[in-house]
Amino acid sequence: MADPTPTPAPPSPSTRSSHLSNISLTLSTLSSFIPLRTLSQSSLTGSIYLLGTLQDDSAIVHLQRSVVPLEKAGEIIKEGLGRVETFLENQPYFSAHAWFNDHLSLPDLTIKVICPASETHIKKYSVQERFIVRETKEVYESVVIRYIEGFDESRLGWVYAILEGRKEADRVLYRKEGAEGFVILPDLKWDQTSMSALYLTVLVQTRSIRSLRDLAREHLPLLDSIRREVANVVKQKYGVTSDKLRLFVHYQPSYYHFHVHVVHIGCEAFAGMLVGQAHMLDDLISLLELSPADGPSLLALKTYTYPIGAEHGLYEGMKLAGAIVDDCKDSLGALANGVKRKESGEDEGGRAIRVSVVGEASVLPSTLSSSA
Repeated sequence: MADPTPTPAPPSPSTRSSHLSNISLTLSTLSSFIPLRTLSQSSLTGSIYLLGTLQDDSAIVHLQRSVVPLEKAGEIIKEGLGRVETFLENQPYFSAHAWFNDHLSLPDLTIKVICPASETHIKKYSVQERFIVRETKEVYESVVIRYIEGFDESRLGWVYAILEGRKEADRVLYRKEGAEGFVILPDLKWDQTSMSALYLTVLVQTRSIRSLRDLAREHLPLLDSIRREVANVVKQKYGVTSDKLRLFVHYQPSYYHFHVHVVHIGCEAFAGMLVGQAHMLDDLISLLELSPADGPSLLALKTYTYPIGAEHGLYEGMKLAGAIVDDCKDSLGALANGVKRKESGEDEGGRAIRVSVVGEASVLPSTLSSSA
């Protein structure tokens, strides 16, 4: 594997203009939006991301068809449609475009705006080529940590505003203060009209956990509490039981303040729920329980394989470090050779490698602990 080189810090966010300090999302505001180009779109979710300007600032506007609530579907078909235009008739199949009645209390679109939009925002929502990377503990320490530490903490201002009760206080469903505290609130990706699309976010109060790699056995009470209280809140507030919920954590996350995603099991999969990026909270708890009592956890030591976009701030560093999967073949061969050398007694450093590849469960905790 090539020697990792320093990764450049991610771009700083745009500076908010003074005339936008109290921007509100109104028809008048949206009418001033000047579209420049389409960043991405999805026919599956019926959504599109547009880049443009809003009152002279860079802005991203996200339009998405609202999800039809299950409990209102029959009512909409019977009484909620004002116009229907058929475009396919081939019995027994028919298709049509339909428009809601004005009196129907259901939004046609969900609109989200990011303004001012930073270069990082623009890259995140743009179509880009993706690659599979294999992030070892060494790559994390030489590339990823420097990338994380390069972020300006002010970029997490919106998170801290929620945790401190200065913003979105009326949307918070649960709040617990202290080192083991957290906040539960609806995610912006949920329009709060359909239970099958339910999506909540849990933000922890502590600022010491940046990602799941920072988790240790000492955090088990916090994670257990999150799992328990999410189940209670969702059951009491929405009547949804815990066996209908996915609780997972992203790696890499979109922002480096530890948070948990809570999604209804009926919600159709999107990129953030796919293998490689989403890690079930139950699995994280289990791995922490199996971790050594002292020293780094298995989550801190293990290798993670996940997709990354060519526009992601980590991509160049990963490429130079040889962490792109195509570039990992020689490294994997070296690992295999390292195992053989250890078995022949030639390589003292092969002890941890032997466990990770051969998988001798009986010596896993002590071996990982001694190699930390």
